[in-house]
Amino acid sequence: MELHVSLKAEELLVIGPLGITNSMVMAWMAIALLVVLGWLGGRAPALVPTGIQNLVEIVIEFLYNTVIATAGPQGRRIFPLFATIFLFILTANYMALLPGVGTISVENPKAHREMAKPHSLVTVAEAAEAAGHRPNISGSAEEPAHHEPKKVPVFRAANADLNMTLGMGLIAFLFIHASGVMAHGTKGYLQELATPWFLTPIKVMIEGFVPVSLSMRLFGNVFGGEMLLLVMNLPVVAVPFMLMELLFGFIQAVIFAMLTLIFTSLATYIPPGHGGHGHGGGIHGEGHGGGH
Repeated sequence: MELHVSLKAEELLVIGPLGITNSMVMAWMAIALLVVLGWLGGRAPALVPTGIQNLVEIVIEFLYNTVIATAGPQGRRIFPLFATIFLFILTANYMALLPGVGTISVENPKAHREMAKPHSLVTVAEAAEAAGHRPNISGSAEEPAHHEPKKVPVFRAANADLNMTLGMGLIAFLFIHASGVMAHGTKGYLQELATPWFLTPIKVMIEGFVPVSLSMRLFGNVFGGEMLLLVMNLPVVAVPFMLMELLFGFIQAVIFAMLTLIFTSLATYIPPGHGGHGHGGGIHGEGHGGGH
């Protein structure tokens, strides 16, 4: 059995300048599921929640209490991003384990376009590549040419696409530093980064590495799990690995969301006795120590 492994998400179709990939489809499905659950849980709120409303409230309350216990009262400002990141990553990771993901395939539009190219004028090099070999100019052994696979999976884990995880990492990065500026003011926040002065280059390097660290950790774990399940495709053999992926999918959601929360808390922390320099006393409002 030949396995096709691609680091990048495969295109399913192209709409104008936008290429729709299989991981993008899974991301949209995860977003749609969360929107539907949120709508069902909040469309007719009851004083004594039942059913979906009860489930939604339990999850939201747990996440909210986690944020407040970690960040104090200013956690109310961080909570929306924290909850969104956690729920999206968890939902996308678990949806990637559904039957059909990675196995249902369609014709590859790129391979179709390659076959549809006009062949009236073909160079020797192109003819050699079309035959599956590169021209042997240097006298070395012939190398097989790279060809697009004939079929691509319709569904692929959303977080197995580095573009997705890097995008979330950049959003978290911008939120962390924007929150720090709101808490300390632009000048005060830059002074925090420049204190002590001889550690400034190291601090800048560490802060710049945050989105890379967040995105690569999530991408590597999800992509590795996807490849593992692809290789261990026998039902009995795959069961323990499926259970492990359920655990790892939850852990990765927790790690990404908690690191975002902790980094934001550190960026917005104001020591007792020091007033905030941002708007309205900074992002803290009531101060850090009041929540403990």
